[in-house]
Amino acid sequence: MDDQDKDKIALRIACIAETKLASIVTVLLEKLQLDEQNRVDIYCILEKVLQQDTGDLERKLLNKTITLALNHMRETQEATNEVKVAASNTLVTLARCYFNHVMSELQCLLEPPKLPEEFVLITLGNLSSAYALKCIPFVRITLNAMFHMLELVNDSRMRQAFCGVLEKWSRAVKSCLTNREKYSFPRVGELRLCNHFLPIYSHVTSNWLTCEELELKQAIIKALGPMMSLLLDEDEYRDQIFEPIQWLLEQYKEDTHVFHITKVRYQSLR
Repeated sequence: MDDQDKDKIALRIACIAETKLASIVTVLLEKLQLDEQNRVDIYCILEKVLQQDTGDLERKLLNKTITLALNHMRETQEATNEVKVAASNTLVTLARCYFNHVMSELQCLLEPPKLPEEFVLITLGNLSSAYALKCIPFVRITLNAMFHMLELVNDSRMRQAFCGVLEKWSRAVKSCLTNREKYSFPRVGELRLCNHFLPIYSHVTSNWLTCEELELKQAIIKALGPMMSLLLDEDEYRDQIFEPIQWLLEQYKEDTHVFHITKVRYQSLR
């Protein structure tokens, strides 16, 4: 079937799920376990079904959905990247009604010194983009765990994944602080949120800036911008924050995408 037909089928199943949520989710989870060839399509249907959920999913089915998606995300050989992306997207959708359940399971996979799988980090980043305010209570535990893993992250692909989390979580925190009139953030609370980013920022700027891989350089640059913007809100951090400016300027001479470098410089001057 082409994508249009698949979407029509997914929407029909999602409509049925409005009144028979448990039955539909049960069948889809069974299909995910048995039908390896069509897992991506099944996850896409499951995601549409979960968009209809208003928080009534049975605890047994909730736990099974989270466990199955995490297993597929973490498989090293059996699952393709497309399956991992689909499983990750399903968890992000599930978090709309069950954020604490999804986040708590992801936190269990951040256990230094063992490194998490790449898509665990990607999912953490996407959760902060989708639910910035809900992530605030998890900033300390998430960044502390990541900090204690940094010495072990030598692979370029994993460093990119770490940078993705740093970029998106710092954007999420910055967004919440910028709109503080909508939320209640004591001044001491703001400072503590920033404090959790500083050790990681210092490690990245001290140890990762000598990389040669173009994609990693771009990931680092994209992470530095929002972290700098966040940390520069605190006067006491400014001397440390400006240290990598010379490195950023040097990237103009290389092949790194100029847009990201200019954006970082703009954010640091705001």
